[in-house]
Amino acid sequence: MKLSPAKVEQLSAAIVDFLAEVDGVMFRGDDSQLRLAVQQIMSDELMVEEQLDAEIHKMLQAYKYEITMGRMSYDELFKKTKQRLVKERRLVL
Repeated sequence: MKLSPAKVEQLSAAIVDFLAEVDGVMFRGDDSQLRLAVQQIMSDELMVEEQLDAEIHKMLQAYKYEITMGRMSYDELFKKTKQRLVKERRLVL
């Protein structure tokens, strides 16, 4: 995850505080429950890219020989694979 847990906690608190001041927004639970929910959603979204990267690393193991022999560039292959999967899965990173 590119943000520390403390930063995610800080941002989730700021989001809840901001929404609390918007006219027409009413919470059904208490602020602490809402902060935890926002924190969990943010953490899940931030993990999407890490999970995608891990999946790509696993996929590229099939090309390990070609990469080590210099026939393919790992970085270039990784970048192209990531772009293709992001487009296919309609991910927002």
